Amino acid sequence: MLKETPVGAPIDRSQRHGSPTLLLLITLVIVGAVVGMVYLDERQHALFMTLFLAVFAAIGVLVAFLYAIGILQFAGRAARNDVTKALIDSASEGTLVVDREGRVLYANAAYQSLCGGIPGRVASVRPVERLFAGSPEVSEATYRLAQAAREGRSATEIIRLVPALAGGAPSAWYRVRVRPLERGGESVQHWTVTDVTRERERNENEFQELQQAISYLDNAPAGFFCAHPDGKLVYLNATLADWLDLDIAEIADQKLELKDIVSGGGAALIASVQGMPGGLKTETIDLDLKRRNGQTLPVRLIHRVAFAADGTAGISRTLVLNRSQGQGTEASEGLRAAEVRFARFFNNSPLAIATLDHDGSIRSTNARFASLLPPAQAGERRTLLTMVAAGDRPRVEAAFAEAVAGRGEIDPVDAAIEGEGSRSARFFFVPAEARGQDPEVALVYLIETTEEKKLQEQFFQSMKMNAIGQLAGGVAHDFNNHLQAIVGFADLLIGNYRASDPRYQDVMQIKNSANRAKSLVRQLLAFSRQQTLLPESIDLGERLSDLTNLLKRSIGPNVELEVRHGRDLWGIHADPASFDNMIINLAVNARDAMPEGGKLLIRTANIVAGEVEAFAVEGMPEADYVLVEVSDTGTGMTEEVRKKIFEPFFTTKEVGRGTGLGLSSVYGFVTQSNGFIACDSTVGDGTTFRIFLPRHDIVVAPVAAPMRPAETALAPADAAPVDESRPAAAPIADMTGKGTILLVEDEDAVRGFGARALRSRGYTVIEAQSGVDALEQVGDAIESIDLVVSDVVMPEMDGPTLLRELRARKPDLKVIFVSGYAEEAFRKNLPEGQQFDFLPKPFGLKQLIETVKGVMGSAPGS
Repeated sequence: MLKETPVGAPIDRSQRHGSPTLLLLITLVIVGAVVGMVYLDERQHALFMTLFLAVFAAIGVLVAFLYAIGILQFAGRAARNDVTKALIDSASEGTLVVDREGRVLYANAAYQSLCGGIPGRVASVRPVERLFAGSPEVSEATYRLAQAAREGRSATEIIRLVPALAGGAPSAWYRVRVRPLERGGESVQHWTVTDVTRERERNENEFQELQQAISYLDNAPAGFFCAHPDGKLVYLNATLADWLDLDIAEIADQKLELKDIVSGGGAALIASVQGMPGGLKTETIDLDLKRRNGQTLPVRLIHRVAFAADGTAGISRTLVLNRSQGQGTEASEGLRAAEVRFARFFNNSPLAIATLDHDGSIRSTNARFASLLPPAQAGERRTLLTMVAAGDRPRVEAAFAEAVAGRGEIDPVDAAIEGEGSRSARFFFVPAEARGQDPEVALVYLIETTEEKKLQEQFFQSMKMNAIGQLAGGVAHDFNNHLQAIVGFADLLIGNYRASDPRYQDVMQIKNSANRAKSLVRQLLAFSRQQTLLPESIDLGERLSDLTNLLKRSIGPNVELEVRHGRDLWGIHADPASFDNMIINLAVNARDAMPEGGKLLIRTANIVAGEVEAFAVEGMPEADYVLVEVSDTGTGMTEEVRKKIFEPFFTTKEVGRGTGLGLSSVYGFVTQSNGFIACDSTVGDGTTFRIFLPRHDIVVAPVAAPMRPAETALAPADAAPVDESRPAAAPIADMTGKGTILLVEDEDAVRGFGARALRSRGYTVIEAQSGVDALEQVGDAIESIDLVVSDVVMPEMDGPTLLRELRARKPDLKVIFVSGYAEEAFRKNLPEGQQFDFLPKPFGLKQLIETVKGVMGSAPGS
């Protein structure tokens, strides 16, 4: 039977007690040794005693050694921390330690008092599973704790027990914990039971008080809100929600921000409040909030922000006072109305307004000015110069100094605003009337000119490109007339020589050189948007697939070509040959930008109207487009170069490697096709061209393709010239004809070539050097004229005017216009419904004869 401990003493069975069996065994050994000596000879007694004592001495030395190194401990003498044990013994929370079999190893006095019964008796100690029994909720919590104990896990449960374990209370709350402990290589369970009834009651009281405080705040006669530095609202009281027609229950789900409840740029004004590190900053701000229905609510904000030691702003706390009509006393109504009007005028003004002190620090601003301020570093003092780009600061500083000196008329200063993007503003400085200790010495007004600058740049660029285009078109037209004579007479000469004649090769060299010049002229016309285009529906997927082999040959083996087709790609309406040359020009440029090799990626995609804004292409309206993107991994280009790449004759290539017209012709084709082109480039990373062409729904119909005028396609800048002397694959057997042709051309050489060419094929030709001359020669013999071949641009009377005069006399008269300009350039000058055929200059002998033969044998105007 265990010895009873004093009342209130803990039960501690954690130490190992002495063993009676071992004591009995030692006694028997000693008694046996004595009995053995009786039967031994007296001469052997001394030897036996010596051996017996030696064995016991060896055992004693071994025990002493084991005790010294801590392996062996005597019962009740194990080393322990008496202070720690005393703390646990006298602790107010019950502590119980049991082994895996459930035997009690330790129970302090507090746990024994929870169990009831006689203190100090092990039989009176009940395990936690038995101590906490009752309702299903209690049993469930106890089961979870027991399960955790068996699995060697820690667990905690809060249990309400009816009645209480001690004290006679009707109910009590207990915190029960269990955790595993290691003891002598085996795991034991450490249980603690704490009465937390008073703590729960205190928490409930505090919660009720908090609920009352929230209720007082929610129903206070003033609004209140809290917000993060990034503008996200943390709390909004019911009064403010009611003013704004907001539902409190929906606010948490909506994740409101300041900009959602503050009118205009007031959110930026609130966010601009700066304070000292580790301090508090309180500002009074008059502005308008906005209700759910869009109406405004004039308020005064008492805005307080706490700043951390590093200057980082914390959550703001803002009191909101309603300043709408009827909220003040009758005597103060006039003042209130005046203050509201001024606040609305000040904060909603398109002018950005701020006050400055002697060193240029910003003292106060309106909402518009606050929205222009760049983000400030934590604890950084905001000055006017910090928002101005470094290059413009001296001029702004000089104007500010004049305002401080009291000058009345100060010239405005245009300056760039520091920060992301190219923003600019015009600064107006006015001296302030300082009174006493008033630190504000100057007023500054800002008008943002970013959009104005962009519009000016776009206008100047458009004017420049149009002027260059008109010049290029005029030069191309005049040059085409000279080329027409060269090409035409070269064709006439070729017919006089056999291929074996050396003079034949000389004429061919003349014609090939003329063809190369024609390619340059076409590119000039393409840039000036005066080239002749015959647009048709194009399936981009098929078109690019057909171009792949040609592109691979053009870019060479060192450049990897990848084509990515968009899914369900829309069609476009464009000139196929010009589209092909656009892709080839861009590919050749990409190749030249990758002298060491690289990758060329051509990607297509559909761009819906809602995605247009993300590309930030100036002047491109929202609509459906098809994107053709050409990217390379080449050397890239600087911003200065990128701005000039579409100008004619601008090139960064070596002399002889480019004409500077490739990208100009691309620009002209895209613009003439009602599309847009943009370029992004980074030095060392490569270049990306994006071409946006309007969506065109392809309608499959059995319509014959229109006959294309000869040689209207653009050739890439370094493409080989077309050899027109080669015989056609299927030559027409008979190109002769009969009839009277009126040939009108102001250039003598061109008119001479045309007349000789037509007469050589059997036609009767009447030559005229202008429209007036043509009318005089025709006179009343208009019925004898079968066909009119006329230039478009002529002195005295142009081609369209001549057409109207002749058609007035003979409505079914057939007309072929020849011009170095595009057909669209003069079609708008014709009356509605007029029909004619068109042959672009310069043309060869074969083209002229084939066109005349085709028109003479067709219906009028076909």
